[in-house]
Amino acid sequence: MIQVLVGLYETSDRRFMDLMPRSHKFIQLLSPLRESWSLGWPMILIMFFQFSIGFADVFVAGYLGTDVLAAMGYVAQLYWTLMMLANGISVGTVSMVSQAYGAKSCLGVGSIGGNSLLLGIGIAGVITGFAQVCPDFIVRLAGMPPEIQIIAENFIRVFSLVLIPTYVMIITGGVLRSSGRVRITMLNSFAASSINVAGDIILTFGWGPVPALGYLGIAWTTAIGTTVGMTLNLFHALRGPNRIIISSVLDPIVPCIKNLLRLGIPTVLQQTAWNVGTLVVYFLVGNLRDGQITALAAMTAGIRVEAIIFLPIFALNMAAAILTGNRIGSGDISSARSGAQATAVLCLIIILIPSAIIFLLAPEISRLLTADKSVLEEMVRYLRINMIGMPFLAVGITLAGAIQGAGDTYGSMRIIMSSMWLLRIPLMLLSIHLLDLGPTGIWWAMSISMIIMCGLFTKRFLGSQWTTASIDKSRKSSLWEACVPGNERI
Repeated sequence: MIQVLVGLYETSDRRFMDLMPRSHKFIQLLSPLRESWSLGWPMILIMFFQFSIGFADVFVAGYLGTDVLAAMGYVAQLYWTLMMLANGISVGTVSMVSQAYGAKSCLGVGSIGGNSLLLGIGIAGVITGFAQVCPDFIVRLAGMPPEIQIIAENFIRVFSLVLIPTYVMIITGGVLRSSGRVRITMLNSFAASSINVAGDIILTFGWGPVPALGYLGIAWTTAIGTTVGMTLNLFHALRGPNRIIISSVLDPIVPCIKNLLRLGIPTVLQQTAWNVGTLVVYFLVGNLRDGQITALAAMTAGIRVEAIIFLPIFALNMAAAILTGNRIGSGDISSARSGAQATAVLCLIIILIPSAIIFLLAPEISRLLTADKSVLEEMVRYLRINMIGMPFLAVGITLAGAIQGAGDTYGSMRIIMSSMWLLRIPLMLLSIHLLDLGPTGIWWAMSISMIIMCGLFTKRFLGSQWTTASIDKSRKSSLWEACVPGNERI
């Protein structure tokens, strides 16, 4: 890890740095850290607000019975799969908007936002129509048990109604964050999550004149909260000098749409490959010769604990994307590097503390989630082994955000897919079938793959290919410039 950090802070201008006074060196290091923190802490809160929505949904569903909880779990996984398309568009949007914002092109920011909205609304509209007409087919295709199919169909009908608002909320949130309005996004996210958490209780169980809707209260609360979040985001995204240009929604620029897809599709494939790989991991754990139930329980509980650490990691991943995109757009590659480096160091500092606490207090934390002695012992091993790789994951994922912000989504996709399918899963198969290490071998395969993935992202970052990934070689211009009206024919 020390070598990784040293490598991150190497620059091609060492001799000049050596001539600078030490105070200037300190200021040069402190300034990017301060900037990363000012962008990162609102993102951490946004991630926490989103986490609270899922937690409240599961908490309330648990009171309504196992069938409701199981149906909601199935539908939530399906819903997340559909959201990967929105996230892919959002990653492309953030990369291009942040660069246009860095280049001080208000027209570029507004046009990219408008074209992104059109793309998102179109995709979400098709999915919504299919889900409304064929919810029973979707339920059977997902392989849901017969006893929860009716509940799942009802969930799908309501959730699909707000697919368009959800896509709009995600895309406008990306536009606001990457154009210097991250705190507005944070406040909007707080409002949407507060409505969702409170509504889960009020609409599900009833309160005063509000009738109890049962499990459908969870779905309608999500619909209301999402609609409010979308409305607030749109209100701010359509105002100010960097406002979304509505005419772009009605009169799209084809090269702009192509560039959004060019940046977004690798992200969708990356997330799909990772999610499918995660299912394979569950399958491997569930098919161990001995103690598979114990291992599954330990991993499931351990992932809940890890979720606390993942919040700041993915928040700073998004912060790094915005910061790097802004610097790339302004043409300052050196600042793009230093900003990404500072964000990676900041993420490492933040993650080291909870990782160390979880490692040291793993037995005590595990007792809070299970009373079974065998599960507890396995969970302690799971947590301690994975905490070894967590600081490396923090650095790697932050650097992934940086290169995605620069437009190198293809490079990020290759590393993520390789880490899962060429490292993690083969290492697991090796530990199970050749080394006979059982679940402990699987936990070590997870941690080792995190460390190697960090090394791969570090190597990519220390190179120069990612800094030119957003350049259209045929046009000799940045991808975002094709979104400026009049440039599409150049």
